[in-house]
Amino acid sequence: MNITKLLVACCVAIGISIGVQAQQASVVGQGHYSDSDFGKFYVRVGANFMNGDLIPLLNGDDMDGMYSASTGVNLEIGRYFFLHAEPIADLFKVGLDASFLSLGYNPIKWNDPDDPGYSETMDLSTVSVKLGPVISFNPVSDLYADAFVKLAPTVLTSISDMVDMGETPFALKSDVGVNLRYKKVTVTAGYESGSFEYDVETGERMPMGMFQLKLGLQFY
Repeated sequence: MNITKLLVACCVAIGISIGVQAQQASVVGQGHYSDSDFGKFYVRVGANFMNGDLIPLLNGDDMDGMYSASTGVNLEIGRYFFLHAEPIADLFKVGLDASFLSLGYNPIKWNDPDDPGYSETMDLSTVSVKLGPVISFNPVSDLYADAFVKLAPTVLTSISDMVDMGETPFALKSDVGVNLRYKKVTVTAGYESGSFEYDVETGERMPMGMFQLKLGLQFY
């Protein structure tokens, strides 16, 4: 499958969904959801913590510790599109969480086993779009709690010289998490799961599970 065409199709699908929901959503004016939910457009930055599967795979069976991973970074831009203007039971709303752009950078360090003083830092960089349902609760006046599940078509755009993966690897990842909002300030915790195929002949896959913490702002 042509990855470029797939990503374009995903972006078009998100655009259509956003257009439909934008026509349905109106400015909220009841209950705690006044002041337009303190903004639905968001920008978030944070840290990536890679799970424990990738590094052992890169090191191989001997587990000699040539590869190691440190904390990465991420950037995400998106928007909520609620399906109804009034909160249900004056408590929660249901909608879509669309991340128009999600970028990830994760440094990988390689230590030369024959020269302990020599090492190289390589990177795993990803680009993705995300879309899925979100439920937003408003238990206290200015405090919101969101739970989301998103599908995340992802391209691995950089892998340095770590492994020879041929064509640009693609994965259909998932993103599950929670988001706490106080007025316009947000704190997000989520987990991205998925893997990239890097050996077509054997079907071997490279796991890229990632725990993410993000700090962000909501805008109107």
